[in-house]
Amino acid sequence: MGEPDERLPDIDEAKMAAEESQRRAEADMVRAREQVRKSLTLADRLRRLREANGFTALLDDAFGGGHA
Repeated sequence: MGEPDERLPDIDEAKMAAEESQRRAEADMVRAREQVRKSLTLADRLRRLREANGFTALLDDAFGGGHA
């Protein structure tokens, strides 16, 4: 066990790889949140448009929605 200095580069490489992985994961999370926000915004706009045009009742009748 007199060779700890030989293992340091491996530890440093592992640390750098872990940090890079963390950065990628954080960037992926930012992109995923933005995609969800866009999807929710689009879904909300479509819902409001459907309600404003009276399509809610039409779709409920067509697909059996709104009935318990």
